[in-house]
Amino acid sequence: MIEQKILNPGGTYLFTKEILGINNWFPYNQKKWAIETVRKNLAVFLLPVGRILAFSIVKNKLLILVKFHEGDVLEKVPKESKNQSYLLSSKDLDEYVSGKLPPIATRDSETYAGINLSESLRKRFANFLQSFSIQYNKQYDRKDRLSARYTGIFELTESTEIKKVITEIQNTPLIHDDKRELENCNTNSYHLEDPEIQKVISYKCVLEFFESNIEVFRAEVRAVRKRLKALVPEYKYLQQIPPGGYIKAG
Repeated sequence: MIEQKILNPGGTYLFTKEILGINNWFPYNQKKWAIETVRKNLAVFLLPVGRILAFSIVKNKLLILVKFHEGDVLEKVPKESKNQSYLLSSKDLDEYVSGKLPPIATRDSETYAGINLSESLRKRFANFLQSFSIQYNKQYDRKDRLSARYTGIFELTESTEIKKVITEIQNTPLIHDDKRELENCNTNSYHLEDPEIQKVISYKCVLEFFESNIEVFRAEVRAVRKRLKALVPEYKYLQQIPPGGYIKAG
């Protein structure tokens, strides 16, 4: 279920999906499959309509930070995912946003032109979640819903706020008891140099918030990590705090 919130073209939004504890959504032996599947679905459903700035996936929480394209770009996007026989990589986004779409993107495909863009963006994200749920149930032979809770949607309007949330999302696995060092953690989007990460994360756009320098990005993520570790020995009470609130909580 998605909150009835207006999504504005050009806006930046944090999506948070809480999973019911009884589902044990991401036990250790299923993390690799879940991460790879989420990345694939991000490319199919969300990358054509926005720049993905960060994501993290842990046993009971999925976080995605997206900056949607402006309306004039969104109106050129094919409406149905099944009609998209191309997948944009983050490296193609500069040309994509400037209007230089691959010819196959609009050939014989209905676009979002003349359609309520806010509603279309919400549906796009809902389809992302539905697709993952169907794939998960098929993979693990189950039928229950993954969650009965609404998806949280938070609009970020200030660059300092966006930057803060990007760094906190990288550290969400720590809050949920994944205490591996960042170099060994594959449940977030920390490794911007990784080609697999670059298929979905608009890494150049991310680095614009960090002086276009990956070392500055890493240093600020580690600074957040250091502050979180200093709060308390155990991080249980932080698990219910949304991104943007971790540092305030300290």
